[in-house]
Amino acid sequence: MSFGIILFIVAILVVVMVHEAGHFLVAKLFGFKATKFFVGFGPKVWSVQKGETEYGIAAIPAGGFVKIVGMNPYEEVAPEDVPRSYPNKPRWQRALLLVAGSATHWVLAFVVLLVTTMTIGFPTGEASTEVAVVQTRVEGSAPPSVEAGLEPGDRIVGVAGQATPDWDSVTTAIRAHPGETITLEVERDGERVELQADLWAAVFDAERGPVEFAESPEELREPSTTEEVGGFLGFTPSPEMETQGLVGGIVDSGKRVGELTVLSVRGIGQVFGMVFGGELWDALTGDGARDVDEGPLGLVGASRIAGESVQRGEILNFIGLIVGFTVFVGLMNLLPLPPLDGGHLAVLAYEKVTGRVVDIRKLIPIAAAVISFFIVLFIAVLYLDLARPVRMPF
Repeated sequence: MSFGIILFIVAILVVVMVHEAGHFLVAKLFGFKATKFFVGFGPKVWSVQKGETEYGIAAIPAGGFVKIVGMNPYEEVAPEDVPRSYPNKPRWQRALLLVAGSATHWVLAFVVLLVTTMTIGFPTGEASTEVAVVQTRVEGSAPPSVEAGLEPGDRIVGVAGQATPDWDSVTTAIRAHPGETITLEVERDGERVELQADLWAAVFDAERGPVEFAESPEELREPSTTEEVGGFLGFTPSPEMETQGLVGGIVDSGKRVGELTVLSVRGIGQVFGMVFGGELWDALTGDGARDVDEGPLGLVGASRIAGESVQRGEILNFIGLIVGFTVFVGLMNLLPLPPLDGGHLAVLAYEKVTGRVVDIRKLIPIAAAVISFFIVLFIAVLYLDLARPVRMPF
């Protein structure tokens, strides 16, 4: 198991613990009697009793729970616990208890994004002068970047004796010397290194980039009016990163959380659309690797992408996957379906509007149907993740 996958699993467990902590803290705040706080389901692995609450870890790390006295409609509540049981607390306190778990997802996503934008930063949309990927093969041959010894992480500070403080100056200088031997000055591990590069010539399209290659300009066809001939080295630059201060970071992170929420709403609609529209069945009966939008992505598929992202040093992709998953799950939990928190909230809203108390036991068949649906969906997505793994989207 790769380090990235382990990090992903740990991150998911942290999300679960923080979610349950949200329920638990609100329960303590308003005097609900919480008898258990567990991470995981199934057989108990470890626990400790502190006061009236048992804290523990269960064998199956697929969630967690806080046991509040009275939430189970079949539970016998001791007379002394009745005032602190769930049904006897004010409706607004019960609503806050239910919302608290999912609310932590947005708080957690915001904090992660805030720390990220203040430390690592996010791409500005412009390229930097740092090498991200050296293209090892172009039309069957090793390009000049390989022959020159260019490496990922090198920062190009000079081309053919000309200083290159930004990406535009790098491309301009390289394109000015098609088919020529030039000197590249790069910063590598804190030192300046000079490399000799025998540039190729290429026909560059204004929109598509290089479309034809040769060792010298004479071997190329005549460029069209929207094309030009220029030098070609063969590498992909890293994006230009920008960090923010606290105030800018708060604004930027809030905006990103809002965008993730909108994407999650669409994502939930897409998942249900795939299930009831037949796309999921098509994916299950298909062959070979699949695209990201070809069937839902499960935890196994997400952990694989996370692992490969960390292995390739693409930390922002890993962070984006975690915060996206965090917001998505928080939103899913608020769907008005029993036994989700959103289902309990829907019951409270119904009682508020109608003035009638709902017998939760009558909703058990609906809850069982919802659980069955999600179990079948989980198994189907697990099969897809294993049998038809998603192609890396980046």
